Amino acid sequence: MKWMYGVLTVPSRFDELLPRTLHSLAMAGFGEPRLFVDGEKHPDIYEQRFDLEVTVRYPIVHVYPNWILSMWELYLREPFADRYAMFQDDLISVKNLRPYLERAPYPEKGYLNLYTFMNNEALVKDKPVGFLPASQNGRGALGLVFSQEAMIVLLGSSHMAKRVRNTARSKGKLPRGWTHADGAVVEAMNAAGWSEYVHNPSLLRHTGLVSATGSCRYAPDRTFPGEDFDAMEIP
Repeated sequence: MKWMYGVLTVPSRFDELLPRTLHSLAMAGFGEPRLFVDGEKHPDIYEQRFDLEVTVRYPIVHVYPNWILSMWELYLREPFADRYAMFQDDLISVKNLRPYLERAPYPEKGYLNLYTFMNNEALVKDKPVGFLPASQNGRGALGLVFSQEAMIVLLGSSHMAKRVRNTARSKGKLPRGWTHADGAVVEAMNAAGWSEYVHNPSLLRHTGLVSATGSCRYAPDRTFPGEDFDAMEIP
C-alpha cells in the first residue's frame, strides 16, 4: 500500500516534542514523514537533525493554512497514493500502527481520526474494538488518514477554501480561519456526505499540554493502551 504522510511542526517544538513524536511514529511504521515547519526560514536545520525531507513556511501562516497547504503538497507529489496521513508534532502512537491500518477495513465514505477525544470515548465505550462512527464534532487532528477518494473530496471542497476567511475569534485568540483544522475537515466531509471514524481504543495520545495556537488545554485520553502496545495484537 502506497502512503504519503507528513508531520506539522513549529520551531518551538524542535528539541522536545518533535523528536519524541518522530521516534514514536517510526515505531508505528511511519518513519519517513515529510516535515512541514511553520515559521522557519532554514530547512537545513531540520534536514541535518532528523534526516528527513522538509518544507518550510515563512512568515508563519498558522495551523489551518499549514495543514491544508501540506495536504495539497502530499497529494501533488503523489496523486495516486492509497492513503494520505497528516500528524501533529505532539503525540505518541501504539506500535505497528501502519500495518494495522493496512489490515483494518477502511470505512465506506469515511476518513479516520486516530485520536479518540473525550466525547468520542464516551460514544465508543462498550462498543467493539475497531473503527466506529465519531460524533462528527471533529475533535482533534493529531492524526488524520484519508483514502485516495477521500483526499480528492477533501481538497475539492469549497468549505476548505472558504475556511481561511472565517474571522471569528474564540476568547480573543487567533481567527478561526487560522486554527481548528479538525472542525474544518469534519464540516467539509460531512457536507459531501462523508463521515469521521474514530477507533476504540485510541491509537494516539496527545503529549502537548496546550495546542500550538494556545487555544485550548487538552484533557488526557482514557483509552490509549500505551506506546508499547502492538496494534497487530488487535483482533
